[in-house]
Amino acid sequence: MQREILEMTDLLDKEGRVAYPGFARRMLVRFNRDQIRTHALSLKEWDFYQVLQGDWVMHLTIGHVSYVASISADLVNLRDGTRVGFSRMRPLPLRNLPMPLNPELPHQLEVKGKDYFARYEVSEKERHLVMRADDRKAGHVEVDITLPNNPDNEKMVIVTPFAGNPRQFYLNYKENYWGAKGSARMGDVSVTFDDTTVALMDWGRGVWPFRHEWFWGNATGRVGGENFGFNIGWGFGDNSHATENFFFYRDKGYKLGALTVTRDPNDYMKPWRFVSEDGDFDFVMEPIFDNYSETNLLIVNTHCHQVFGNWTGTVTLPDGTKLAIENLVAFCEHAENRW
Repeated sequence: MQREILEMTDLLDKEGRVAYPGFARRMLVRFNRDQIRTHALSLKEWDFYQVLQGDWVMHLTIGHVSYVASISADLVNLRDGTRVGFSRMRPLPLRNLPMPLNPELPHQLEVKGKDYFARYEVSEKERHLVMRADDRKAGHVEVDITLPNNPDNEKMVIVTPFAGNPRQFYLNYKENYWGAKGSARMGDVSVTFDDTTVALMDWGRGVWPFRHEWFWGNATGRVGGENFGFNIGWGFGDNSHATENFFFYRDKGYKLGALTVTRDPNDYMKPWRFVSEDGDFDFVMEPIFDNYSETNLLIVNTHCHQVFGNWTGTVTLPDGTKLAIENLVAFCEHAENRW
């Protein structure tokens, strides 16, 4: 079942339960934070950007898990494994970090400390991402990136309930971006962003089980000079109402059902095969780099294999047109967490 949300609706009802699980192509879900009926320390919120330029991938995060906030920036080279970055934790932000309620609407998210500053400023035409820090390992950090906003660009929005607890939920918004301007410098490492840069935003709000796992894949690129991308995911929450599987072409989103995924669970660097139930999405990923990360902080424990690779395969449009894609750099990750 793929239940589409076609008009503005509340995320939660008055009892704090998911009002209408399903997917949307725009932010048609009203995140009513005051309707959450769970423990004060259970809410999780983040705004995450991934920016890909040549062999470099940058991650920028502002978010919190109620009892601790995280602000971070990382640069990783997919060919030689060079990694540099910084992160800062703020204890017990509760709901005092002013996370936006709607990722599409103009807003400003800003947080700062004695040796760092981070701001996401969103207008109708662009997203301006700034981070600065002086870090013992990374040295001086200066990130300034502008991404173009296209109001016609369709997105992946999904409302996911959890079968074990009717007051647990996940609201997720993902959008792909093409082109950028700006730069990032961390110590002696610097990267310049231009029209060949691609990016994505992962915006999440939710309350879910302390122990959980997910698979998530995303691509942004060009096919025949046209904007192309996809978002896939499984293993997280109750997806019986809708999956988060989409591909995007010329700013329009095409819904996919469930995927059959073939991989070696003991070796992330062996090829992965992805085929949708209708055959409209058929890819093989040849891994090139496992951007593995982990965090062990008291009760917070995370492990994530973000596997980047060359994706080759086809997608089929509703009119039967088949698009062939070769060696598109994209990723699929497997996360196992306690947070």
